[in-house]
Amino acid sequence: MILLAKLALGTLGTVVAAGGVISSEGFVSVRVHEKKPDGTHVSLIVPAMVLDSGLHFVPKENLQDAAEQVRPWLPTIHAAIDAMKSEGDTTFVEVREENQHVTVATHNGAIVVDVDDDGETVHVSTPLRAIDNAIDQIAAAGPKNLAPPRGAFQSTAP
Repeated sequence: MILLAKLALGTLGTVVAAGGVISSEGFVSVRVHEKKPDGTHVSLIVPAMVLDSGLHFVPKENLQDAAEQVRPWLPTIHAAIDAMKSEGDTTFVEVREENQHVTVATHNGAIVVDVDDDGETVHVSTPLRAIDNAIDQIAAAGPKNLAPPRGAFQSTAP
């Protein structure tokens, strides 16, 4: 009986630890609601780690063009992401017109895009940390003679 309890406790601990690792980078949230009578409503919440994991399965040759285009901009991208992380909740763009409202902002460490018009409402939220990691993975897929992604030469010594 004690062996069964130990196995159950070990399994529960593993599940909790796995859940913690999977959700460590936050979640990507996408919601789309069509306002017409028979419109669709889609709500998708996915751990941001799936983004990182998914990029590992993309063949490097398929990412080389993107890597070549993003690598010269890495210092600027990293500076912008660092500034967004340190600045806190900020609205970058807000457009209000007669039948539309668009907002691009940071909220709780995520970039959030909200669009509301006569036809639909769209909400997309992605953690900045996940974006930063994805950009580094894409940049690492390119030729090695260009500037390396952030942290590529970090020492592993204590």
